[in-house]
Amino acid sequence: MNIDLNKIRVVSGIGCTGKVVEYLKIKSFQVNNGKVIKYAAKLKSKNTDSKVVVFLNDTDFIASESDDFIGTCKKGVDLLLLYINNFIYRIFIEHRSLSKTPFVGNRIDNNTGSPLNIPHLAKLCGARYVARWTPLHARRLMYSITDALQKPGFSVIEVIAPCLMYYASNGRIGETLDRMRFFYENSVIKHGEPTDNLNINHSNKIVVGKFVDRVIDGG
Repeated sequence: MNIDLNKIRVVSGIGCTGKVVEYLKIKSFQVNNGKVIKYAAKLKSKNTDSKVVVFLNDTDFIASESDDFIGTCKKGVDLLLLYINNFIYRIFIEHRSLSKTPFVGNRIDNNTGSPLNIPHLAKLCGARYVARWTPLHARRLMYSITDALQKPGFSVIEVIAPCLMYYASNGRIGETLDRMRFFYENSVIKHGEPTDNLNINHSNKIVVGKFVDRVIDGG
């Protein structure tokens, strides 16, 4: 894209997703207080000629960022948000049935999905660009990132990806790459699908694609 790397800022939070800043040779910031989007918005206001990219997972986003997401999106702040949906929301907020002690005999609630339809929320709040992919849709994901970086305003790309640790001890679905393949093989591309149809349900295919691409005024 011939973008000057000095004009890009990357912000991430805690957990596995937070480590992305360790792999980038561009200006990056790790936020540990749960206010990743708020920090990114302030960073953008101080660097108006730069593109700010935010990496979030369930720990950062669902647990503490919902209000910041809604407010920042409605304001049309020029950010690209990459939300890594790794299905650990229910575990993080401790939706568990404890049969013995907090450490023995725990049964995790099988309903591990996010309670929010992320693409639909983004559209309702006025996001310019909204898409969803899995890690093995790598080329399509790359093109979506390229598209979003060229859009002024708030853009959201949801990436349905397995947590590297969760499920490792109980053998469900298999190793990490096997689970990536499981998501890939159980997804269907539907560009332009109405966002209210994008709730992730275990009994249905994961709908991926580009759902919102608003025309820029005057362009």
